[in-house]
Amino acid sequence: MDSQKYCFKENENVTVDKACFLISNITIGPESINLQQEALQRIISTLANKNDEIQNFVDTLHHTLKGVQENSSNILSELDEEFDSLYSILDEVKESMINCIKQEQARKSQELQSQISQCNNALENSEELLEFATRSLDIKEPEEFSKAARQIKDRVTMASAFRLSLKPKVSDNMTHLMVDFSQERQMLQTLKFLPVPKAPEIDPVECLVADNSVTVAWRMPEEDNKIDHFVLEHRKTNFDGLPRVKDERCWEIIDNIKGTEYTLSGLKFDSKYMNFRVRACNKAVAGEYSDPVTLETKALNFNLDNSSSHLNLKVEDTCVEWDPTGGKGQESKIKGKENKGSYKFLKIVFLLSKELLIHFKAVLSEIFLFICMMFTFYLLP
Repeated sequence: MDSQKYCFKENENVTVDKACFLISNITIGPESINLQQEALQRIISTLANKNDEIQNFVDTLHHTLKGVQENSSNILSELDEEFDSLYSILDEVKESMINCIKQEQARKSQELQSQISQCNNALENSEELLEFATRSLDIKEPEEFSKAARQIKDRVTMASAFRLSLKPKVSDNMTHLMVDFSQERQMLQTLKFLPVPKAPEIDPVECLVADNSVTVAWRMPEEDNKIDHFVLEHRKTNFDGLPRVKDERCWEIIDNIKGTEYTLSGLKFDSKYMNFRVRACNKAVAGEYSDPVTLETKALNFNLDNSSSHLNLKVEDTCVEWDPTGGKGQESKIKGKENKGSYKFLKIVFLLSKELLIHFKAVLSEIFLFICMMFTFYLLP
């Protein structure tokens, strides 16, 4: 397409240069004025086309600029949502870990408090027993002293201080709840944008327009095994060259194309051209569009020949009428005469649809057979 565009621009420049040369070098005279007018008209036409092309390009730039602003805003919004989601997950994980630490702290504190309470009770009982034993040493009567000794022995045997474990049930170590996010931190530091497929290249030489169908072929600039499918977009237009932004139809989308070629069939060529563009998609994101390509979609148009038709046929473009009164060229001969035969007036109108125009020979054969049949009917008495 670039070479075609280049040749087009070169031809424009050649046309303008030739026209300018004619204007500046033709001598004054009636014929020379006509030549200069023709040359000037070519310059005006070329300038008008160039202005239209530039204006279309300016419209495209404005449309692209608007798209950049809108898409950037959407991408920023999506980025905020993604990071907010990450923050939310981190907050949830942090809250869960904090709860684990607090629960472990409460468990160990409860165990230690229980041991402290048991030790305080045992210590209080032991001090009371110690005081009683100390007072018993001052008893002088053997009977009372023996009784006190037996009581002290029984109380010592049952004392909680001698059954109490003096080892802490839990330690103050909390290292099992420590964290190391170095790997996760490195992972977060490697966050980057998604890999986007490169734009395909449509090959105009391999594209085919025929039989109310268009085959579009493209290729990737380099091999990419991560491509999942392609998206082809097309629209009709009456303008050659780059697609226009204003006063154009919307793009029609064909999604999930697995190959690098697609045929659109059953089309109605009611416009001069069609624009095509394609882009590649991987599992995550779609890539850039290819450079748009404009293909000419000519419909087969023809008109019936009035000069070579039968005298009793009135032919106008694609309409045929049978007139038994003589039709063209016979009006002066039959004027003032009575028509002795009683004939019915047959009027047959063929409306040839554009879909049948590709079968031109078959249609003309049917028309010829019908004309022969009507002519035979007309000759019958």
